[in-house]
Amino acid sequence: MSDDFRSKFRIFSERMVSVAPRCTNEESTKLFLILPFLNFLGYDDRNPDEVSPEHSADFAEKFKNRVDFAILRGGVPVIAVECKALGTALKDERGQLRGYFNAVQTVKMGVITDGLIYEFYADSDEPNLMDQTAFLSIDLREIAKGKIEDSVDEGLRSLHKGAFDPENIGAEAKRKLIFQNLVQQITKLAEEPTEALVRTLLQNVGVSHVRTKALDEYRDLVRNAFREFVNMRILQRLDLPTKEKDGDKSIPPVAVAAAEPLPKDEATGTIDGMKKEVFDYVRMRLAFLIREEDLFVEIDKIDFHDYKGKFVVFYKRERAGRLFDFFDGRSKKYSFDFGPSGGGEITTDRLADIDEALLAAFTRRVKDADSVAKRGSTPRAG
Repeated sequence: MSDDFRSKFRIFSERMVSVAPRCTNEESTKLFLILPFLNFLGYDDRNPDEVSPEHSADFAEKFKNRVDFAILRGGVPVIAVECKALGTALKDERGQLRGYFNAVQTVKMGVITDGLIYEFYADSDEPNLMDQTAFLSIDLREIAKGKIEDSVDEGLRSLHKGAFDPENIGAEAKRKLIFQNLVQQITKLAEEPTEALVRTLLQNVGVSHVRTKALDEYRDLVRNAFREFVNMRILQRLDLPTKEKDGDKSIPPVAVAAAEPLPKDEATGTIDGMKKEVFDYVRMRLAFLIREEDLFVEIDKIDFHDYKGKFVVFYKRERAGRLFDFFDGRSKKYSFDFGPSGGGEITTDRLADIDEALLAAFTRRVKDADSVAKRGSTPRAG
């Protein structure tokens, strides 16, 4: 999908998110959120021969099946849309959609939505038997932030009126479900590489006969290699310099340390063990979370000081640009202190739990530094 479509989709999502607080019931959700979304996908919500409200498919007088909207093609329904009030837990509301999907043989895709979250279902295993798992899920709140994954981009394009193919949507859904499972497996392997994977990769780079005792060390190397690969792909996607284009940018320049911090490794300018894992995660994760280029280029200015008992990560200057203190060897695997104004202490077994606080702290420090720079450059009167 073109960058122009991405931009339009983000602008549309921002509009929907801004309208959402005024949608207090199911009817207002339909009118102000769901119908505009169908229109965005190219369907004429003012044409009852294309978007039919309260469409029915009854087995008998006692067993009535209705769906909030049916999208018609050639006079027959091909997409069923079940609408819920904003904030409704969709996982508890799929039965009605499943019943309509099963009753109408021409329907090839079912959609359930609360106006901001959309789940798309097909019959990839058996005809007219709706899958248990959505092949595509979209949250307009994430899209409004610019978080548009390629899979969402591609999926939405295939659902647009001009591209939607009812006869092939089942096969396409099957492919997407397999893709989702593969991504989950790769993600799991990247975080916890199996012995078989580690040995296979080592053999491919000419390292064989690895002792079991040394396997954990190589497992860390494989884990870091996955992270570096992801980091490089992000840089390429944003068309920013990578190591191949502009030297090695994966390790930040090392400032001259004050007397208090422990000396850094003279050979690499870095630290080892869990501290290195945390520091590498900060740079890699921010590269993923940040969408603004002016913030992205500031990542290289993140540095650290390693003290006895704590590990300080900061932007530009330790005191003014402190992001957090990291403490090794506490009750949980990771223990952070973002300060009273930055989320306080976070103790966790998952680095991903600091994402929100990390992004907020980094954004605030960059903006603070910009404000100081602007004040310092403003000519004084008189």
